[in-house]
Amino acid sequence: MPKAFISYAWESEEHKSWIRKLAERLVLNGVETRLDQWHIAPGQSLTQFMEKEVQECDYILVICTKTYCQKSIARQGGVGYEQQIISAHIVNGMPRERFIPIIRDGDFIPGPNCAIPPHFSGIYSIDMRTDATFDAKLEELLRAIYKQPVHVPPKLGAPPSFQSPLVSDANPEIEEFENLRLATIDLDGWHLLSGVAQHHRTPDTFWIPPEKERRTLNEGDIVKLVFEISLAEKSDAENVSCERMWVTVKGKSGPYYYRTLDNQPACFDETNVLAFGDKVIFLPEHIINIWDDDHAA
Repeated sequence: MPKAFISYAWESEEHKSWIRKLAERLVLNGVETRLDQWHIAPGQSLTQFMEKEVQECDYILVICTKTYCQKSIARQGGVGYEQQIISAHIVNGMPRERFIPIIRDGDFIPGPNCAIPPHFSGIYSIDMRTDATFDAKLEELLRAIYKQPVHVPPKLGAPPSFQSPLVSDANPEIEEFENLRLATIDLDGWHLLSGVAQHHRTPDTFWIPPEKERRTLNEGDIVKLVFEISLAEKSDAENVSCERMWVTVKGKSGPYYYRTLDNQPACFDETNVLAFGDKVIFLPEHIINIWDDDHAA
């Protein structure tokens, strides 16, 4: 269980009573709390108690008030001695996270009413100046001691996919944007089949990549398309060759992806309507696979 030492100035019986109340609540919440009012008897050494607790406790709860700050700066009394011990430990490398300033009265900013000693300047402090918010601030303190923040950061996600500029309207290779269209059997002798349509027909057996992946391709991505190529020499029943071929994305204009064919169709010897190097225009719906280590087939 965590162990905490409370450092404070003996200012008044009311202040000492409030310190005791804080210590009691900490103990009830599982924090072993070391307090001079409980653990020092007449005749025992206060300085020895301070040195031991600062060294051995997991946390030092510093109850900051105007009086505490003034005595700390002036190195006056037990507070002054205590602050010498604390300062020495900080200088010698003790983690600052072990010291939790708690503001009971005074101001946060430097000045005659400042409550925070200079060596705690810049350390996150808990504001317990108002008794009405005692329970809420106690929870904040307990969360700090148990390292259970209210807000937990989300798990680290994957880096974003930064798209490379594909092509611009000024690219001479697709400057005819207004005339871009998909190939058709009657005009070009070949066309592309819709992967989305086939997936709708047989969703359990025909997988396609998610829509977001198909719409956010980058230059150099490799995708698979399904081509139907007319074979003029064949009879009506066998006049189309269906082939799946990979193409590398080279550019994009509007909704269209652009690429020249990277390989020779298997039916090339039977028809001359589509060959290596021919322009291929396609849409996200035509993509049935995207090359990666898991879907390379």
